[in-house]
Amino acid sequence: MIQVTEDTRNGWRVVTVTGRADAESADTLEATLRSAVESNARVVADFAALVYISSAGLRAVLQAARVAQSRGSEFAVCSLTEFVRKVFDMSGLNKILHIHGELPC
Repeated sequence: MIQVTEDTRNGWRVVTVTGRADAESADTLEATLRSAVESNARVVADFAALVYISSAGLRAVLQAARVAQSRGSEFAVCSLTEFVRKVFDMSGLNKILHIHGELPC
């Protein structure tokens, strides 16, 4: 199960993700991130409360990053839990995405 909330802070659209980003919830995550990227110049996904991410969840994040890149928008992820950071490191997404220890805004 996943919960996604949004708010705006200092010019950044903050998408806070809680729970699990897996095959069951990846479509919701992707739709929310895409919508945020399509409507805002600067978007950050806050993963401080994300306890699990599967390849489907990684794909959702990557798709949002691609949309941001095509629009010339800024997209970042932040506050990765230890497990989620390991998955990003193993997948190589840590070399492609902007990852911050804390919210950049």
